[in-house]
Amino acid sequence: MTTQMTLQEALRLAWQHWNAGQAPQAEHYCRQILAQHAGQPDALHLLGLIAHACGHLDRAIAHLREACSAPQFSALYASNLAEMYRQKGERAEGEHWARKAISLDPTLVNGWNNLGILLQEQEKLVESVLCLEKVVALTPGAAQAHGNLANTLRRLGRVDDALAHYQRALALAPDEPSIHNNVAGLLLDSGNTEQALAHCQRALQQEPRLVGGWMTLVNIYLARGDLTAAEQALVRLQGLAPQHPATQQKQAQLRQLQGRNRQAAPADFSGVLQQVQPLLDEGRYLAAETLLRPFVSSGNGPLAIWQRLALALRAQGKLEETLAIQKMLVDHLPGDAVARFDLAETLLLTGDLPNGWREYRHRYQMPHTRDMSRRVQQAPRWQGQPLPGKTLLIFDEQGFGDTLQFIRFVQQAKRQSLARIVLDVHPQLLALIRRAFPDEQVLGRGELPPAFDAYCELMDLPGLLNIQLADLPAATGYLHADPQRLAHWQARLAGLPRPWVALVWAGRPTHVNDRRRSLSLAQFAPFVRTDATFLLIQKGDASQQTPPEGMRAEALSAEIEDFDDTAAILSLADLLISVDSSPVHLAGALQRPCWTLLPFIPDWRWLMQRDDSPWYPGMRLFRQPAIDDWATTLENTASALQAWIETPREG
Repeated sequence: MTTQMTLQEALRLAWQHWNAGQAPQAEHYCRQILAQHAGQPDALHLLGLIAHACGHLDRAIAHLREACSAPQFSALYASNLAEMYRQKGERAEGEHWARKAISLDPTLVNGWNNLGILLQEQEKLVESVLCLEKVVALTPGAAQAHGNLANTLRRLGRVDDALAHYQRALALAPDEPSIHNNVAGLLLDSGNTEQALAHCQRALQQEPRLVGGWMTLVNIYLARGDLTAAEQALVRLQGLAPQHPATQQKQAQLRQLQGRNRQAAPADFSGVLQQVQPLLDEGRYLAAETLLRPFVSSGNGPLAIWQRLALALRAQGKLEETLAIQKMLVDHLPGDAVARFDLAETLLLTGDLPNGWREYRHRYQMPHTRDMSRRVQQAPRWQGQPLPGKTLLIFDEQGFGDTLQFIRFVQQAKRQSLARIVLDVHPQLLALIRRAFPDEQVLGRGELPPAFDAYCELMDLPGLLNIQLADLPAATGYLHADPQRLAHWQARLAGLPRPWVALVWAGRPTHVNDRRRSLSLAQFAPFVRTDATFLLIQKGDASQQTPPEGMRAEALSAEIEDFDDTAAILSLADLLISVDSSPVHLAGALQRPCWTLLPFIPDWRWLMQRDDSPWYPGMRLFRQPAIDDWATTLENTASALQAWIETPREG
């Protein structure tokens, strides 16, 4: 091996032996090369792979570090070194070498993928998504690329985006068990146990020894209240991973539930649970309550029965008994985040904000939200303490309306923390929020933030600031329309007869309660008799609906590009009438007149039995008088609208 060709020939032979599974011969050729070409990076790299395959991780890292110290070396070597550091648990060092890899070769898929996974494991989820999106862009036909990206999107709480990439992954690899199991977990987190079960069973059919699959199956059966099936699945899980901490945790949880059930549970309670779920899904809450009552008449009964009874009672407005049951459930299962979150929503609905905020924090531990807020964890979560001279990152976490409602607390958080504030919001809200906070740095979701010392979620602010009902609204008129958009829409609407009443009839279809809160445009037929021009600003598929015959309507949906357009229209309109969706929060934040149409049991923020909102002075609430009675609600609203039109007003 005295010439370059001799070196290349030796390397070729070494790789031939390695690919043939002949590690000793491959190592022999590598050492022959290094004896004559000390520090030769290609030979060192292969020696590192051999050591790694033989279980000698430290030796493998040493070989690869030496290979990467050469004046010239392949980007792949740095990427492989990054992966080995990841396996050793030294993720910061792994991140360094993964970044080195992509700096050497920006098209190296392996490098972007390793960096994305390393960032994910360090809870740097936003950066991880950027890397994994690059992998998908470079290899759109790779199922694993879509699967890895979906995993991180899921941890960010971007459920719809995650599901889309999981579906793409399954289209490319329909029999891949790990992807089916991940889809099952996502669907379970969303409450869709039926489809979750189908995907989980498909995963285990393809790979019966998939530990994660059996864990998911246990969780599905627990969620369905089928403790017998959960126990059977747990037996299989114990056989595969008896010492796994999650296995032991599920054993303890199952024993606790079985112990509670044995106190007074009828033998066929799982059948009752199967019977009651359709009643709850169909809104037949009194029938569900009637079915469940005998199983808790002694004051005992399975916890799963109590949980569903609480749902049936809450939906009927029987909140005192609901709270009693939910508190009992939390007492018996203090680690059950779903039980605590259910309690939080009822406490908030009844106006008990201090206790409600405390329990509301448990939303981060629920199965479908556990990692929703974990976009960052390289800094501690803010606990409300002063941070003079430090930087506090505040990011939104849920829907547009949540951001528009809770952004009011940012200035109070700044005063309490004494910190520099950096806001991270959805890109569609970016211009609106930047205009409201000209002195703060406002980033669009996905942008890399500057260095920061602490972080918190926007919807944690009222709890951290100790906001009580008497403290509301805390701020009014805190958002403003763009002057150029105002001028555009003023010209667009000129000539339309007044008054102008903006109309929104449907919320986001993926919202958990959308079936209860959304309407069709046809249901607004009573509004035809009013003397108003209706500005139709509905977005999404519902915007294609035809207005009732005789309604004086101006369809604007197709012309609305973003929230700045909506803000301008609401600033010009005389009134907004809308279901519970983001435009009502935008109108409230703009301090514009708004009437909100609410189901019988609304979202917690609208409280109960009042026709105004402490969050938005001047807003009127029109509630269903009974479950699903939109007809009466809309008749009442139409009559109120005509009376409002006929009432003289200044200006």
